[in-house]
Amino acid sequence: MKSIIDSLAKEEQAILIVALFLLIYVGTMINVMVREYRTYLDDYPMYHFSLGDFIRRGRFYICLILGVVFITFVCLVVSLMAISIQ
Repeated sequence: MKSIIDSLAKEEQAILIVALFLLIYVGTMINVMVREYRTYLDDYPMYHFSLGDFIRRGRFYICLILGVVFITFVCLVVSLMAISIQ
């Protein structure tokens, strides 16, 4: 594993770290969205799963995910530009 990381350039290492961070973050947020929607469905047994309702109820989390992804990509671009200047 160490030889694989050593063979990558600084830019590739930065992209790998950011991609892993985003993957873990998005997975965690999707898990939170699903758990909250399941709790909602348990509290109201007359309602059934609906994709439209799921997206409407998870709108906050979707905006949060998109915001963090955007900020992370901007930071990644800035850091890659700084690395390429050196």
